[in-house]
Amino acid sequence: MKTAILALGVLCMMGGCSSKATSSKGVVCDATMNTVTIVTNKNDTLSFSTMDASKDEVNGLLLNDTLEVFYTGKYTPGMQASKLVQYPQSPIVGGDRDEHGCIGSAGYVWCEVQQDCIRLFEKGIRTEAVDCNDASAFIVFSPDSTRVELFFSNDQPNEILERRGLPSGGYAWNVEDDDTKNVRFVDGVWTISQRNRLIYSQKSEIK
Repeated sequence: MKTAILALGVLCMMGGCSSKATSSKGVVCDATMNTVTIVTNKNDTLSFSTMDASKDEVNGLLLNDTLEVFYTGKYTPGMQASKLVQYPQSPIVGGDRDEHGCIGSAGYVWCEVQQDCIRLFEKGIRTEAVDCNDASAFIVFSPDSTRVELFFSNDQPNEILERRGLPSGGYAWNVEDDDTKNVRFVDGVWTISQRNRLIYSQKSEIK
């Protein structure tokens, strides 16, 4: 019996015991009858099913409210939320403006190539790391598309890339450096590569 308990404990340590409860907190960017989507302070967009949540938790959700979502196990898009805790906007919202005047509590960040405060889920193209489920990057174009700015969810500094014509036609966005990120539109999706290795890719639409 002791051996079986010990073995179970080792498996939990190795596998992380998927029953562990955790939570994510962010700004509500979309809310329907059965789903809610938030943007975290790392600019990651997370979606959850609210079918099993109580009506009191779901009713009254508003865009731009801060919401903490509790769930069990490792996050996967559209997974079931076990509990929702809403933090409505304060009457003094905007007190957290940064040096550019962007209101972080409402999901706004400064974008250098647009010279404006933007919300990445509205203005950016989301890409996901090809070798890690948790990392993402947003591609934001300047108004004339000659530059792009990359926003990363893993605290990497933003990068600004310049548009260059390709000998085969079309464009790529990079800088004159062998180690630069390279943004291209390939087979209908936006990609980010480095040293000829794909590192981020836009999720293709399932038809």
